[in-house]
Amino acid sequence: MFLSFILLLLCIIAQHQHSNRRLCEKHNLTDSVKMIAAIAVVVCHLFTFYMHHPAWAAESQFGSLSVSIFFFLSGYGLMCSYSLKGKKYLEGFCIHRISKIIIPLLTAYIIYIPILRLINHTGGIIEAIQRLFSSNPLLPYSWYVTEITLLYLLFYLVMRFIPRYKLPALSLAIVFMLAGMLLAGLPHWWINASPCFIIGLWYYKYEHPIMNQMNKVKKQHFITLILLFLCTYCLDIVQDHIQILSRWRYTYASFYLVNILFILLVLYILQKVNFGKNIKVTQNCYYEIYLMQGTVFLLLDTMIHNRLLFFILAIVSTIISSLGMHWINKRIMRVLKI
Repeated sequence: MFLSFILLLLCIIAQHQHSNRRLCEKHNLTDSVKMIAAIAVVVCHLFTFYMHHPAWAAESQFGSLSVSIFFFLSGYGLMCSYSLKGKKYLEGFCIHRISKIIIPLLTAYIIYIPILRLINHTGGIIEAIQRLFSSNPLLPYSWYVTEITLLYLLFYLVMRFIPRYKLPALSLAIVFMLAGMLLAGLPHWWINASPCFIIGLWYYKYEHPIMNQMNKVKKQHFITLILLFLCTYCLDIVQDHIQILSRWRYTYASFYLVNILFILLVLYILQKVNFGKNIKVTQNCYYEIYLMQGTVFLLLDTMIHNRLLFFILAIVSTIISSLGMHWINKRIMRVLKI
């Protein structure tokens, strides 16, 4: 409940803030949020897979919620860039935009595979290629790369061939993609944060009227939204008191609803908060943090048995290694003129 308390505190602070700037005018804020979200994903993976304690496990769901921030900001950012640049944005889109996703993934694999072979004597280039776009890629937690790549490709195809009905067509295409994943039996974490990408697309289009409505939101409506989020996030506690909600369909529905409610709260905070222009994330390595965590966990888990020490060093080492990888990736892209 600690992370929930922090979110609640931020909501209270946002209630007393006011800003007329759009999200696309708050690069410092959104870059900082991406960094915080990436670190939150790392922390929640540690809670889930390494810190075997019920108190820690209760916070693990924030990992999925943090990923929903990436999906939302990705959808919003794509629409923002397309609106500013028009058809020129689509020229070389696959090379420039998607390469910025794939190249860091490849460099992460170059580091991960030798370490995996050294420690577990398994894995290799062939296996990595075979599992690259599977539901269980060789590089831990890199399923996100597969999905965001698919979303980028859908964005390009729709904007290229159906520009007149771009938002309805793209939203429908994403829904069909998610339905296909659901029918294919992919884990729910592949699907539950993706609707936030659609929210990001539509939010950019209607940002001004939504901002005006946000300034008119009454406290009771805002409190209702917070309570809905907390009840969905802590559904297991609610189910102990309301037995009818213990059915599996309500639990499964909560996996999807909680991300949408979370994004609505985060959006309210982002839109209301004024972030200092002098504060800037100079090395925004959030993507590398996401990719490097599995390698760091694997390496440190064989060396450190004290869980608290492992927890601290895993976070610090992931951030430091991601800064190095970000520097390398920038040099590679500069050489390739991407």
